[in-house]
Amino acid sequence: MLGAGCAAAVLVAFGGVSAETVEGSVQGYKGTEASSESKSKDYYWKVWNGALPEQRDKNDHNDVLAVLTGKFTGPPIGCRFSFRGGGLDPSTIAARSGTTIRIDNRDAFTHELSVKGLPGFTPLESGPGKARAIPVPAGGPWQVGDLIYGHVDGHLHSMRELVACASVTSSGRFRFDNVPPGPYSLRILRGSEQVAMRRVTVPAGRTLKVDPLSMSKSRRK
Repeated sequence: MLGAGCAAAVLVAFGGVSAETVEGSVQGYKGTEASSESKSKDYYWKVWNGALPEQRDKNDHNDVLAVLTGKFTGPPIGCRFSFRGGGLDPSTIAARSGTTIRIDNRDAFTHELSVKGLPGFTPLESGPGKARAIPVPAGGPWQVGDLIYGHVDGHLHSMRELVACASVTSSGRFRFDNVPPGPYSLRILRGSEQVAMRRVTVPAGRTLKVDPLSMSKSRRK
């Protein structure tokens, strides 16, 4: 949910109109939820001290992100990303072109974010409770990783008309809150690709329930 200040900014940007909810799902997607922070803390503490080999978490983080794009002058809604449970949550990230995005470190250990090919980006360590700010130019998508934990991977999309972001649950469901009424493009991103798109119009005064979207076949190897 947005804080009161952000929600107010959204309403001001649209002349005081209402902000609504958009709900939908992605057909055929079966992801996994992030592993618990308590378990990952113990595992990665042992890795950090050389007691265990580095390996990909079997409970991989969700790599699907739902976004809305369209004409909107306020700050992007719900576009919050973090390190959590040993990886990026979610691992597919979107930001409005020409802005800065934050990656919060919610783990109990240090991460060192890397963004392959992003102009002017310098990897820096981010300790627990810290955040890494990334200026996002037009272009991409870029591959995201961690110079400390090599199993961490993701992708950053730069989107000129980004309005809102919503994570997709392991059962394929997503929900946008505080969306001003109007026409948008609903896009489903997975890794470096856009795998589904649909035009939608958010009505005033009620929740929009979108019919399930089918993802196109991934071209990733």
